[in-house]
Amino acid sequence: MARNIKVNLDWDLYVNPEDVPRRAGIYMVIAGLRTPNGKWDISSYELLDIGQSGETGVRLDTHERRNCWYEKKSSNKTILFKFAPMPSENYDETDRRIVECCLRAHTSPLCGTECNEGYNRDDSVVITNRGKPTPLSETYSCP
Repeated sequence: MARNIKVNLDWDLYVNPEDVPRRAGIYMVIAGLRTPNGKWDISSYELLDIGQSGETGVRLDTHERRNCWYEKKSSNKTILFKFAPMPSENYDETDRRIVECCLRAHTSPLCGTECNEGYNRDDSVVITNRGKPTPLSETYSCP
């Protein structure tokens, strides 16, 4: 049975993977530069990866694509992590995988290949990004 998911993702930024909450959600791995005043220059962001996990902080600590993140980022940039909760009491792993696939289909991150060739699921999803979603757009939908 096809699912119809509407989700608001409220993104937050983390410099250290160990600071990412150990909760269910969607994560982004990006690379970026600091401005002279010490803030992150969002125009410099490179999208390296998007994924999902039931325990995101743990997943990032042991991620099999970690080497890819460091190989693909520009040498002068710092790896950063963004996390948006999808609480287990409201969403299950299949819901998170559908959202992950839709985001990857729209953005084609540099690491990983799943869904980068397009969204081919029967499920529909509408995603609204809030908080600190850059480099993602405000909304995405997949049929």
